Amino acid sequence: METSKPRDYFFDNLKFILIVLVVVGHVLEPLCSVSRTANTMYNFIYFFHIPLFVFVTGHFSKKLDKLGHLVALYVVFETLYAIFDFYVNRRTEFNITFFTPYWVNWYLLAVVLWKIILPYFTRLRFPVLIAVVIAVLAGYTSSELGYFLSIMRAVNFFPFFLAGYYMNRESLNVLFRRSVTIVSAITAAVTYTVLYAYGQELKCEWLWGSYSYEAIGHPEWYAGVYRIAVFLVTVILSAAVLSLTPAGKTRVSELGTRTMYPFLLHGFLLKYAIAQGLYKYIDTSLELWLLVAAAVAATILLSMKWIAAGFVWLFRPNLSFLVKKRDPASGHVQT
Repeated sequence: METSKPRDYFFDNLKFILIVLVVVGHVLEPLCSVSRTANTMYNFIYFFHIPLFVFVTGHFSKKLDKLGHLVALYVVFETLYAIFDFYVNRRTEFNITFFTPYWVNWYLLAVVLWKIILPYFTRLRFPVLIAVVIAVLAGYTSSELGYFLSIMRAVNFFPFFLAGYYMNRESLNVLFRRSVTIVSAITAAVTYTVLYAYGQELKCEWLWGSYSYEAIGHPEWYAGVYRIAVFLVTVILSAAVLSLTPAGKTRVSELGTRTMYPFLLHGFLLKYAIAQGLYKYIDTSLELWLLVAAAVAATILLSMKWIAAGFVWLFRPNLSFLVKKRDPASGHVQT
């Protein structure tokens, strides 16, 4: 008699932690130029939260499914954000393009690209190393590429997607040893302290993965070394975060199964708050931390089961009318 494989709550916990950091990072971004604390937290978060999300996505991409669903989701939210931006920011012209993703939508398009090229990379020897080399070399390309089709970001974060794809779950168990966890906590604390003391000049463009070296202001021939350095810090911090993530079931485990909802919906709340001038009221450290707390609360709210139930029609549209049906008897496509 077959028994179902027990759920691995580690990834649920990790995804919840990461989606909280996504929302917190976006909330902090407008304050980075005026607050040392906000700038430090933002850079610290951005060193690992996107790469780790990509890593998890790659790990659960053993099958090339859901491409149609991702494309549909991209088209729906690209349209919704364009309409929202037009009205909330009182644009004089309505602008929508499916070739330059609006803000968070880049991730949906990038996942589609990763899954399309994945079968070709799996045929290669040393696929992760090759992906890293391509990512480093991509920084020398035209500065005009930018956000077009999420190509630059897709290339820069693809090594983490591949790492997740090839990762054996059991290999992570070494990270849960008490000694490793202690070292991880120290590593995270030291990194944050160094960023607070010396990281104010760090350009966040290095962490976004969206721009060429020239666009960031480093046309030097050796600029690729900086990309490699960023990768190394990212790998170290990512390992630390994995080590510090609870492996068993927690109170947030269930919320971690619905990260797509806060990911795509929180932008409407934040962009509306920005349009209403929220940030002109954020002047003190207390107000900054209250804003962070509000971001965490919003993430929890948007991860609730009733939110998923209420928006299921939007996140899982019925596209069966676009697909030709097969005759169950003959197996032929019906016209």
